[in-house]
Amino acid sequence: MAVVFWDFDGTLVHSNPLWSRSVYRALKETDNNTKVQFNNIRKRMAVGFTWHTPNEDYSRLTEDKWWDFMQRKFTNDYISLGVNDITAEAASKKVRNIIKYASNYKLYPDSIETLRAVIKTGHKNVILSNNHPDWVDVIKSLDLYKYFDNFIISAVVGYDKPRPEIFKIAKNLYVNENEFIMIGDSVNADIKGGKNNGMKTILVHSDQDSNADYSFDDLKSILKVI
Repeated sequence: MAVVFWDFDGTLVHSNPLWSRSVYRALKETDNNTKVQFNNIRKRMAVGFTWHTPNEDYSRLTEDKWWDFMQRKFTNDYISLGVNDITAEAASKKVRNIIKYASNYKLYPDSIETLRAVIKTGHKNVILSNNHPDWVDVIKSLDLYKYFDNFIISAVVGYDKPRPEIFKIAKNLYVNENEFIMIGDSVNADIKGGKNNGMKTILVHSDQDSNADYSFDDLKSILKVI
């Protein structure tokens, strides 16, 4: 039987623009009269996250240290937009809670039926995601925890896809298995990363050119090939 590694955001759920919306909401909750516009925030969310520079080793920045690192980024982003220091620091501390709201995420319509079907066939579902260290809390809030055998999150292990370390950590949890499948919507993180680490790859919800073994517009179609 296979171990099926799933990316999460963009694969099983969609939430765009998740970080921009959450960072902006944190500021509005702190200062409802702020002059900062959403688009100003969104531009700054395009850089500065660990997964934007995955070639770097972030093993020193895991769990709460990852959040400390990101809160400094958010604070500096706010200040660069004219927010005063006190408001910027207060708003940045709220992002960690806001990002976990279940209302931020919408399941793709075939996510649950596909996860159930994978389990029914005897395979294991495992999350392998570039994301914040509280990601399992989000999965629980969406009532998805029961569908997964394990969770490998970049901000917990200190490496982001497509670095080989995160894939090695994932595969080492299943040393008695010999078939690994990576499913995701990112050509670089999921398809390139999976292929370079000996996994069958499936690209979903994307029309990008890739060297994926398979590409599907929906999730339930993966059941044809696993």
